[in-house]
Amino acid sequence: MNEGHILEVKNLTVHYETVDGIVEAVNDVSFAVNHGETFGLVGETGAGKTTTALSVMGLLPVPPSHVIGGEIYLDGENVLEMQKEQLRSIRGGKVSMIFQDPMTALNPVIRVGEQIKEVILLHNKVSKAEAEMMAMDMLETVGIPKSRYKDYPFEFSGGMKQRVVIAIALACHPELLIADEPTTALDVTIQAQVLDLMRNLKKTFNTAMIIITHDFGIIADICEKCAVMYAGEIVEIGTVQHIFDHPLHPYTVGLFNSIPKLSEDVERLIPIPGLVADPTDLPPYCSFHDRCSRACSQCESGNPPLKEIEPGHFVRCFFAEAEA
Repeated sequence: MNEGHILEVKNLTVHYETVDGIVEAVNDVSFAVNHGETFGLVGETGAGKTTTALSVMGLLPVPPSHVIGGEIYLDGENVLEMQKEQLRSIRGGKVSMIFQDPMTALNPVIRVGEQIKEVILLHNKVSKAEAEMMAMDMLETVGIPKSRYKDYPFEFSGGMKQRVVIAIALACHPELLIADEPTTALDVTIQAQVLDLMRNLKKTFNTAMIIITHDFGIIADICEKCAVMYAGEIVEIGTVQHIFDHPLHPYTVGLFNSIPKLSEDVERLIPIPGLVADPTDLPPYCSFHDRCSRACSQCESGNPPLKEIEPGHFVRCFFAEAEA
């Protein structure tokens, strides 16, 4: 493993066994995150972003999920080979996750301060009194007065609940923070506040972050690198400048075309035609073929590999490869 990487995912493949068949949720996904770096995973619902994150955390439900192949190295240790006790020790300590819905991420019958204190006691050799003081300090860090330590989750707004969830995730200063749709169900003003908070905390603790989202605005605002996922695969990966200034995969281009632009006055946006590929019946060729305006006979010959088109910019597309 590269010493600069806090996380390295290699050829990860995850399937779910359901009554409707085998769901190929993640297919041969590889990427790396450096210490202190913010990495974005973007794509439609069902692209495999959350399954990838849960794999890193060792939180995939078994059954129905099965890791078919691949390796996940967290600070040099393979997460997929860890026992339950070892996984429990790294969660919250070395890696933490902000789950998608703050409304359900908190225990409704336990005071918020106690929920932060619980994480601190689990990963630090401190007394209960010291843990309580640390929990109060963490509340202050995320912009909540420590006087609200004994409040219950129902006494907080959606944005304040999200701040509490962030406080729990960062209580033990993890080296890697995974944020799954951290601004979902929040209004625009609160979204900006939460993103500012995460940016400031990253500077304070030098925490590496993975931001899972479908919002390119968040990617542009907070990330240095980005991977675009479709049908369980990474179809394009590079720096934010690569993805925004020189998108090459037709799916990435389609996503950008469907975003309204202030500089253009158009009657209709340009949608991506068709439906997302069925993960229970993925084709043996390019999974975006049936929706792609640039599809050709070569696209039906097999699934294109992820190739480096320019330094640090990888694309899974025969057309982009030929164009480059």
